[in-house]
Amino acid sequence: MTSQDYVQDAVVPISTVIRDDDASLGIGMPELDPVPVAASWASLVKPGDENDTVYGDMISRLRDFLDYVTAARPDADTVTALRDDLERWGQRLAPMAVPERDQVFGHLRDQHGRGQTMSPAFVVKEADRDNVWGTVRFGRYFLGGNGAVHGGAIPLLFDEVLGRLANSAGRPHARTAYLHTDFRSVTPIGTELTVHGWFVSEEGRKRIVRAELRDGAVVCAEAEGLFVQLNPDQP
Repeated sequence: MTSQDYVQDAVVPISTVIRDDDASLGIGMPELDPVPVAASWASLVKPGDENDTVYGDMISRLRDFLDYVTAARPDADTVTALRDDLERWGQRLAPMAVPERDQVFGHLRDQHGRGQTMSPAFVVKEADRDNVWGTVRFGRYFLGGNGAVHGGAIPLLFDEVLGRLANSAGRPHARTAYLHTDFRSVTPIGTELTVHGWFVSEEGRKRIVRAELRDGAVVCAEAEGLFVQLNPDQP
């Protein structure tokens, strides 16, 4: 198979691909529910445009793609074709680079995961000014080994959840000062897990927030974060 042949075959929509239902793979996940309107999180939504929904769909497929890449042991021809495809897409995207504040990646705050793939998509189920409840499922891309989520991916999730909570409900922007994570049990790949984040205290510029990650009744990990409000001259 040539690279060109592979490109032609690859245009089949990913939704038509038969997905493995082995939960340990963490791939072929169900479609995410719409983001609920909750005051502490909806306040972060930035005005979008007509391309935002399509961009979000693309990010969802990119997440699937990363899981498939991780789970696959491809032959040499497939790897070569994929390498060449990625090179062409890189060349196409390179001239479209914009300043950080204008990029779409990670800035779609009305979508699960904010339109990024660095951390798993946190699905908000309920939220108020000081709490947020939701679910998350780590795909194969986040595998550390033996069916467990990589230890470095869990603080990424906590920073995403606690950072948004600390900066929601009209609070001035703050940055992470520390994030302490305690690992209580193995966090499994491909399982829907529950997340609860809550505000602990606020004193001056300092905000303490905590969260826990559960697999059913089992606490997989807990975290505490200190977020410090930025001064007017801080980026």
